[in-house]
Amino acid sequence: MNINPFNSQTFIDVWTKHFNKNEKVFTFNFIKKASFTKHKSLPYYINVGKNLTNGLDYEISEKNETDYKNKVFLLRDIPTYFNIPTYKEYGALKLIKIFQYEGYITKVSNYNSLEDYLNTIYKSNTRSKLKRNIKRLEACFDVDFVMHYGDISKEHFDDVFQEFYNLFEKRYANKQEPCGELNPVIWNYYTELAFKMINESTASLFVVYCDKKPIGVTFSYHFEDALIEALTVFDIDFYRYNIGHTTILKMLEWSFENNVKTFDYTQGNFEYKKRWSSDTYDTHYHLFYDSKSIKSTIIANFIEFYFNFKRAFREKNYNKIYHQLKYKMFGSNKPDAVVIESYHVKKIEENLPVKSNLKALDLESNQFISVRRAIYDFLYMNPQKANTIQLYGTQDVDNCFFAFGEKDILKIVKNES
Repeated sequence: MNINPFNSQTFIDVWTKHFNKNEKVFTFNFIKKASFTKHKSLPYYINVGKNLTNGLDYEISEKNETDYKNKVFLLRDIPTYFNIPTYKEYGALKLIKIFQYEGYITKVSNYNSLEDYLNTIYKSNTRSKLKRNIKRLEACFDVDFVMHYGDISKEHFDDVFQEFYNLFEKRYANKQEPCGELNPVIWNYYTELAFKMINESTASLFVVYCDKKPIGVTFSYHFEDALIEALTVFDIDFYRYNIGHTTILKMLEWSFENNVKTFDYTQGNFEYKKRWSSDTYDTHYHLFYDSKSIKSTIIANFIEFYFNFKRAFREKNYNKIYHQLKYKMFGSNKPDAVVIESYHVKKIEENLPVKSNLKALDLESNQFISVRRAIYDFLYMNPQKANTIQLYGTQDVDNCFFAFGEKDILKIVKNES
């Protein structure tokens, strides 16, 4: 498979349906493997997908084409590891490269095995912790790690993707931060795109199932021998188990077994990407323009200034402050805040409660998210099957609960603030 997923007809069709109202898509003879949409009034063309691509490539024609004249073209998200040929002079066509982000990758092909790679990036105590996280998770839950790639039924996909959405909503409601992917227009786009591309083997969905329920989901694109992460989230109930790190570990394992040469964590200054990656790369926007056209030159210079200003704004974290203020002041359809309250859990061996004197409760109810999190944290250090636990509440004392498991009876009491 050689075609870039963001140049595929599936991507073009789905993106234009959701964001371009199925209006005309433009291609040009001077540049291959690239499709564009046009600005409403200016001779300015932007790659299909705009900011929803994760790595474009292209080729400049060797023929003396002239259909670039009096125009400006922007291609976003060109990673340096794609090794696009060095641009050579092409008539009046000029190229400006605009640096935007630093990205992180693991060069899988440089290592003999996953164990070899882990020995390179982590000390023995960290490697032991990664393995312990998986063992504890498997001791407490029935766990499956599944890479959906090349084949997934519509029914199963819909179930998983709905849980994917729920996990995003829960995660960001807890963080009280905006999440652009939860915009219904964007999520509907991803839902249609992901199903089609997974079954075309240009994308995948890696899922961590606990007791058959997704608790960690990662959507990725596949291009030649590269795997490119796009969206990832885990269930905050399982915070103690480090599901995010386990997901990366298992996806790397899959990559070694399936001839993936480059694992791309994509751009973004996140600590976990620095910890897991072996190398970095730069992402640029490539801006082509007709240097003999005054209008095209002015437009290109303005675009270059605009994106350099945005990068400087972003590097000072002003964009984060701006989006948080906008979210708090004007955000619509914000989910109710998910607040994790602190509870103390202890085993009791005397004065045991009698179930008939207690009120049976549903541990899976959102009402008891803090209690559930406290119990799961306890199980990490005291493994036993979570699906055997029954939760009960007292009739007359608030914020005091009892949990009956296969090994222990637990008392869960809210900590005083």
